[in-house]
Amino acid sequence: MLKLVLPHSKYLTSVKKAVTEYQAHPTPFDIHCINKMIDAEKNNFNTYFHDVENKRQGINLPEGHVPNTTLWLIENEKYIGSFDLRHELNDYLLQNGGHIAYQIIPSERRKGYVKAGLKLTLDYARKNLGIEKALLTCNFDNIASYRTMISVMQEWGGEEIAPSLVDGHLEHRVWINTQPK
Repeated sequence: MLKLVLPHSKYLTSVKKAVTEYQAHPTPFDIHCINKMIDAEKNNFNTYFHDVENKRQGINLPEGHVPNTTLWLIENEKYIGSFDLRHELNDYLLQNGGHIAYQIIPSERRKGYVKAGLKLTLDYARKNLGIEKALLTCNFDNIASYRTMISVMQEWGGEEIAPSLVDGHLEHRVWINTQPK
Protein backbone atom coordinates (compact mmCIF):
# COMPACT_ATOMS: atom_id res chain seq x y z
CA MET A 1 0.00 0.00 0.00
CA LEU A 2 1.32 3.42 -0.99
CA LYS A 3 1.41 6.04 1.76
CA LEU A 4 3.08 9.26 2.86
CA VAL A 5 4.73 9.34 6.26
CA LEU A 6 6.78 11.76 8.28
CA PRO A 7 10.43 10.60 8.29
CA HIS A 8 10.88 7.82 10.82
CA SER A 9 13.78 5.60 11.87
CA LYS A 10 11.84 2.40 11.14
CA TYR A 11 12.48 3.05 7.41
CA LEU A 12 16.23 3.69 7.78
CA THR A 13 17.41 0.44 6.18
CA SER A 14 15.39 1.21 3.07
CA VAL A 15 16.39 4.89 3.11
CA LYS A 16 20.08 4.01 3.31
CA LYS A 17 19.68 1.83 0.21
CA ALA A 18 17.95 4.74 -1.50
CA VAL A 19 20.83 7.08 -0.63
CA THR A 20 23.24 4.64 -2.27
CA GLU A 21 21.03 4.61 -5.36
CA TYR A 22 20.82 8.41 -5.50
CA GLN A 23 24.61 8.60 -5.28
CA ALA A 24 25.12 6.01 -8.02
CA HIS A 25 22.60 7.63 -10.40
CA PRO A 26 22.61 11.42 -9.88
CA THR A 27 20.55 13.61 -12.19
CA PRO A 28 20.79 17.33 -12.84
CA PHE A 29 17.37 17.69 -11.21
CA ASP A 30 18.20 16.11 -7.85
CA ILE A 31 17.33 18.57 -5.15
CA HIS A 32 18.42 19.75 -1.75
CA CYS A 33 16.55 17.00 0.13
CA ILE A 34 18.64 14.28 -1.48
CA ASN A 35 21.83 16.05 -0.44
CA LYS A 36 20.52 16.30 3.14
CA MET A 37 19.83 12.56 3.17
CA ILE A 38 23.27 11.76 1.72
CA ASP A 39 24.87 13.96 4.38
CA ALA A 40 22.75 12.30 7.10
CA GLU A 41 23.75 8.83 5.91
CA LYS A 42 27.42 9.83 6.22
CA ASN A 43 27.00 11.48 9.61
CA ASN A 44 23.93 11.05 11.76
CA PHE A 45 20.29 10.45 10.87
CA ASN A 46 19.22 11.69 14.31
CA THR A 47 20.38 15.15 13.27
CA TYR A 48 18.42 14.78 10.03
CA PHE A 49 15.24 13.82 11.91
CA HIS A 50 15.69 16.76 14.29
CA ASP A 51 16.28 19.14 11.36
CA VAL A 52 13.18 18.06 9.37
CA GLU A 53 11.02 18.31 12.49
CA ASN A 54 12.31 21.82 13.23
CA LYS A 55 11.57 22.84 9.64
CA ARG A 56 8.07 21.40 9.94
CA GLN A 57 7.47 23.45 13.07
CA GLY A 58 9.19 26.56 11.68
CA ILE A 59 11.93 26.48 14.35
CA ASN A 60 15.36 28.04 13.67
CA LEU A 61 14.70 28.53 9.96
CA PRO A 62 17.47 30.19 7.98
CA GLU A 63 16.64 33.64 6.65
CA GLY A 64 14.44 33.43 3.56
CA HIS A 65 13.20 29.91 4.35
CA VAL A 66 9.60 28.95 5.16
CA PRO A 67 8.23 26.07 7.23
CA ASN A 68 8.45 22.82 5.28
CA THR A 69 7.14 19.31 5.87
CA THR A 70 9.21 16.44 4.49
CA LEU A 71 7.11 13.40 3.66
CA TRP A 72 8.46 10.02 2.63
CA LEU A 73 6.59 8.01 0.03
CA ILE A 74 6.49 4.40 1.23
CA GLU A 75 5.17 1.28 -0.47
CA ASN A 76 5.10 -2.02 1.40
CA GLU A 77 7.44 -0.50 4.01
CA LYS A 78 9.99 0.45 1.33
CA TYR A 79 11.16 4.04 0.81
CA ILE A 80 10.24 5.17 -2.73
CA GLY A 81 10.90 8.90 -2.57
CA SER A 82 10.45 12.19 -0.76
CA PHE A 83 8.01 15.05 -1.12
CA ASP A 84 8.81 18.41 0.46
CA LEU A 85 5.77 20.55 1.15
CA ARG A 86 6.36 24.21 1.88
CA HIS A 87 3.66 25.66 4.11
CA GLU A 88 3.71 29.08 2.45
CA LEU A 89 5.40 30.89 -0.40
CA ASN A 90 7.79 33.83 -0.33
CA ASP A 91 8.80 35.90 -3.36
CA TYR A 92 11.56 33.49 -4.36
CA LEU A 93 9.35 30.39 -4.11
CA LEU A 94 6.74 32.05 -6.30
CA GLN A 95 9.33 31.98 -9.10
CA ASN A 96 11.32 28.84 -8.28
CA GLY A 97 10.40 25.97 -6.01
CA GLY A 98 6.73 26.51 -5.31
CA HIS A 99 4.94 24.53 -2.61
CA ILE A 100 6.08 21.02 -3.51
CA ALA A 101 9.38 19.46 -4.53
CA TYR A 102 9.88 15.74 -5.01
CA GLN A 103 12.28 13.00 -5.97
CA ILE A 104 11.89 9.27 -6.54
CA ILE A 105 14.71 6.75 -6.22
CA PRO A 106 16.18 5.87 -9.63
CA SER A 107 14.99 2.23 -9.66
CA GLU A 108 11.37 3.32 -9.10
CA ARG A 109 11.18 6.13 -11.66
CA ARG A 110 8.78 5.95 -14.61
CA LYS A 111 6.34 3.79 -12.65
CA GLY A 112 3.77 6.44 -11.74
CA TYR A 113 5.07 7.14 -8.23
CA VAL A 114 5.55 10.87 -8.77
CA LYS A 115 1.95 11.31 -9.91
CA ALA A 116 0.55 9.16 -7.09
CA GLY A 117 2.78 10.80 -4.49
CA LEU A 118 1.94 14.27 -5.77
CA LYS A 119 -1.78 13.56 -5.37
CA LEU A 120 -1.19 12.31 -1.81
CA THR A 121 0.87 15.42 -1.05
CA LEU A 122 -1.80 17.75 -2.44
CA ASP A 123 -4.38 16.01 -0.27
CA TYR A 124 -2.07 16.35 2.75
CA ALA A 125 -1.59 20.06 1.98
CA ARG A 126 -5.34 20.65 1.98
CA LYS A 127 -6.18 18.53 5.02
CA ASN A 128 -3.24 19.49 7.23
CA LEU A 129 -2.26 23.00 6.14
CA GLY A 130 -5.42 24.42 4.58
CA ILE A 131 -3.71 25.03 1.23
CA GLU A 132 -6.33 25.18 -1.53
CA LYS A 133 -3.99 25.55 -4.53
CA ALA A 134 -0.35 24.53 -4.67
CA LEU A 135 2.30 25.98 -6.94
CA LEU A 136 4.73 23.55 -8.56
CA THR A 137 7.73 24.57 -10.60
CA CYS A 138 10.36 22.67 -12.56
CA ASN A 139 13.28 23.41 -14.82
CA PHE A 140 12.25 23.79 -18.47
CA ASP A 141 14.51 20.85 -19.33
CA ASN A 142 12.79 18.51 -16.86
CA ILE A 143 10.19 17.21 -19.30
CA ALA A 144 9.07 14.25 -17.14
CA SER A 145 8.30 16.46 -14.16
CA TYR A 146 6.52 19.01 -16.35
CA ARG A 147 4.33 16.33 -17.92
CA THR A 148 3.40 14.99 -14.49
CA MET A 149 2.51 18.44 -13.20
CA ILE A 150 0.33 19.13 -16.25
CA SER A 151 -1.36 15.73 -16.03
CA VAL A 152 -2.33 16.23 -12.37
CA MET A 153 -3.41 19.84 -13.09
CA GLN A 154 -5.71 18.63 -15.88
CA GLU A 155 -7.16 15.97 -13.61
CA TRP A 156 -7.54 18.08 -10.45
CA GLY A 157 -7.91 21.57 -11.92
CA GLY A 158 -5.62 24.55 -11.87
CA GLU A 159 -3.69 26.63 -14.35
CA GLU A 160 -0.30 26.97 -15.93
CA ILE A 161 1.15 30.45 -15.56
CA ALA A 162 3.98 32.26 -17.32
CA PRO A 163 7.41 30.70 -16.89
CA SER A 164 9.93 32.53 -14.75
CA LEU A 165 13.60 33.16 -15.37
CA VAL A 166 15.62 32.06 -12.34
CA ASP A 167 19.41 32.04 -12.11
CA GLY A 168 19.72 31.97 -15.90
CA HIS A 169 17.23 29.18 -16.59
CA LEU A 170 13.49 29.03 -17.25
CA GLU A 171 11.08 27.41 -14.79
CA HIS A 172 7.66 26.03 -15.69
CA ARG A 173 5.04 27.14 -13.12
CA VAL A 174 1.75 25.33 -12.54
CA TRP A 175 -0.95 25.92 -9.91
CA ILE A 176 -2.82 22.74 -8.98
CA ASN A 177 -5.97 22.47 -6.86
CA THR A 178 -5.48 20.37 -3.75
CA GLN A 179 -8.78 18.61 -4.20
CA PRO A 180 -9.82 16.66 -7.31
CA LYS A 181 -12.53 18.17 -9.54
